[in-house]
Amino acid sequence: MSKIWATEYPAVLTAAFALIVIGLVTGHWWLASTLTLGGYILWIYARLAKLEKWIRRGTKVSQVYDDGGFIGIIIRRLHQQKKTHNQRKKKTKQILGRLNRNISALPDATVLLNPDLEIEWSNEPARYLLNVRSPQDLGQRIGNFVRSPEFLDYLANEDAREQIEIPAPSDPSITVHVRNVAFGGGQRLIIARNISDQKQLQESLKNFVANASHELKSPLTVISGHLEMLDGEQRLTDTGRASLKTARRQAARMRDLIQNLLLLSQVESYQLRPDEGERVALLEVMTNTMAAMDKFEDRDRVNWDYPSDLYLLAVKSEIEGICINLVENALKYATPGTPIDVRWQANELGEYSFEVSDRGPGIDSDELPHLTERYYRIAHNAADTTGSGLGLAIVSQASNKHGASIEIDSAPGRGSTFRVIFPSYRCLQAERPTARVFNLSDY
Repeated sequence: MSKIWATEYPAVLTAAFALIVIGLVTGHWWLASTLTLGGYILWIYARLAKLEKWIRRGTKVSQVYDDGGFIGIIIRRLHQQKKTHNQRKKKTKQILGRLNRNISALPDATVLLNPDLEIEWSNEPARYLLNVRSPQDLGQRIGNFVRSPEFLDYLANEDAREQIEIPAPSDPSITVHVRNVAFGGGQRLIIARNISDQKQLQESLKNFVANASHELKSPLTVISGHLEMLDGEQRLTDTGRASLKTARRQAARMRDLIQNLLLLSQVESYQLRPDEGERVALLEVMTNTMAAMDKFEDRDRVNWDYPSDLYLLAVKSEIEGICINLVENALKYATPGTPIDVRWQANELGEYSFEVSDRGPGIDSDELPHLTERYYRIAHNAADTTGSGLGLAIVSQASNKHGASIEIDSAPGRGSTFRVIFPSYRCLQAERPTARVFNLSDY
């Protein structure tokens, strides 16, 4: 405040001197006061008008001027703030420029969307993968360029899965992996990557596995037949019979491996549409599942519980693959002699769930995320079983193909529960439901 008066006191002294002079000359002090005060106010107003004009023009540094009074202090402070703002703006512009160049150099197509799904920014790869050009298409809705219904549903659903795969809008032969990243203010960052090469490699690998497995079936059938013939040979020594038993066991293991590889190849061959599939009776599925357990001596400890009026819109062999693999795993890994509960049931949402519970040793939480990986074996069971490590991979792939989800509830010392939940659009029911609950020993 003192600084303001220090800059303004000459003007105040001048006004006071003018007041005295006019008062002495005219003898009318009220007139002297009016003239002096009015002149001082008009002078301040003219200075403020000049300041307002400078501010209205954007406080440009090139148009800055000086004022001897308190307005000069205001001008200098505004001038300093403008310089600071310009420096920050220049630095921010440089940072944004570097960031823009770095993002533009990324091989992945990147598109920034506002809350209305309108394009605010895109890089060069987006032109080729998503058909989005910058700056021509800025302000347009992304749905005008990527018309895939799956992509639009993916954006509309806030709880959508993390990523999807769609054909490229510019070239349907190209498969694009799309990820939606949400951040502040309802904005979204769409990141798309060309995965055609990976898809072709995966397809080639699946075809190779399927063809190799198919070609191995014939020689394995011949080998198994000869082993069965040798089993009736009376002249075999004890050592020979032991070797024959080992050979038959390994042949059976190879047969199971080939069947699993063929089933996995079938499951991965294509994605099932929501309205695609045959009417599969769960009664028949469970009958075949129980028959597949005949090779286990302790199969009587399995308790079966399922209604006979439930049906699925599905691929029958793949639903059986889910059931057989989960029950087999329970028989292999559960503590001997403990019961195993197998049940089908419907919930209030119209979904069907298949559940297998055991009282086994349980699974450590670190291993749960890896259970559905191919060839993964639980550490404490790897040396005790002869499984292929494909069972849960088949369950996972077949479930995903049918739109089902997998839940695994397990902890060391309290057993495990595997649950596959099928969406309501795959669940059908007979007109007259009946229930069927029994133990495998009654079968």
